[in-house]
Amino acid sequence: MRAALEGRDSLGVLPTGGGKSLCYQVPALLLGGVTVVVTPLVSLMEDQVRRGKEAGISSAALHAALPRPRREAVLRQARAGELRLLFVAPERLETRGFQELLPHLPIRLVTVDEAHCISFWGHDFRPSYLKIGQIRQRVAAPVMALTATATPRVREEILRELNLQDPVRVLKSFDRPNLGWGIISVPGGAPRIPLLRTLVRSCSGARLIYASTRREVEGIRNRLVRNGMEAHAYHAGLPPALREAVQAWFTQAPAPVVVATNAFGMGIDRADVRMVVHNRLPGTLEDYYQEAGRAGRDGEPALCVALAGPGDGRIHRRFLDGTHPPLRTPGELWDAVRGGPARERWGRRRVGRQQMRAVRAYARGGGCRRRAILAHFGESGGESGCGACDRCTDWESLFRFLESG
Repeated sequence: MRAALEGRDSLGVLPTGGGKSLCYQVPALLLGGVTVVVTPLVSLMEDQVRRGKEAGISSAALHAALPRPRREAVLRQARAGELRLLFVAPERLETRGFQELLPHLPIRLVTVDEAHCISFWGHDFRPSYLKIGQIRQRVAAPVMALTATATPRVREEILRELNLQDPVRVLKSFDRPNLGWGIISVPGGAPRIPLLRTLVRSCSGARLIYASTRREVEGIRNRLVRNGMEAHAYHAGLPPALREAVQAWFTQAPAPVVVATNAFGMGIDRADVRMVVHNRLPGTLEDYYQEAGRAGRDGEPALCVALAGPGDGRIHRRFLDGTHPPLRTPGELWDAVRGGPARERWGRRRVGRQQMRAVRAYARGGGCRRRAILAHFGESGGESGCGACDRCTDWESLFRFLESG
């Protein structure tokens, strides 16, 4: 906040629940003019607009899903200086109309939310993020980059690609002492539903189960319901109205259980999630930390548990093959050697394989889970004997840790 008020660039790496929204909301009020916030998802934009309005900050989002009259009204408000927060997707910055509008907006601050999306080494790489740095040619305002999960390599790439000048760096610890960490090994072909059912019944409060595909989500939810447990599914294939209803139920019900893909989570403002269970580990530790980190945001004890089996990596390799196919022909190999388009594909694929190896090392390696997570994000500490992971204590003690709150 101080950097923004002094007109300086900044990078904030703040864990989930660490107050990233406040970092630009407060300067937006004090600086006047418009603070442009670049954010990747429409659902996240709408949630941030709602939060801004609840805080008394005039806010609006600009995205393709809005009717044209509404888009034009938002642009008029922004040009007239009637908005303090304007949320846009990175692709919006590339459009000719928005670029022509920029010099006429009273922009005081540019905030890049989920800034890890700028990096090949990040877990949600978004090509349009690479062009955000060009905004500096048209806007004389400081840039604030915010993210919850960035390794040292990703942090350096954010600084370089956004062309941050002598930035203030605020790096909060990734350590969450109130979270317990554990992995349950599942033999190949063994059923997972009984384990999931036992885990979610072992604690009260809000509980989340993450699965890798929509089919898995529906299957797990159906089995839980057939066993007498109230649970709802959430994934991008559901109608928007139903997704909104599930979000509202999860936010308000005393002890909800939601089974979801990673589409669920951003902008879900519930602090007392007591357990996050992964049916299988995600493809990156960044994804795992971000999703598991939605537990215990109230500071009270919570458990983050993942099931891991010998074939779990196959689904993530299929995802990788779909997004970054392997180089199969001599022509593609030669193109990569010469620095052509195939080289980029080969490099994003290499990153993906390294990220999957890091997940396997976390699942199979010895030593403290907490220490392994901190080391991945370039942070020392987390000595063995943390008393809150399955490597440093037993499961009975882990559940006593959960009950200690």
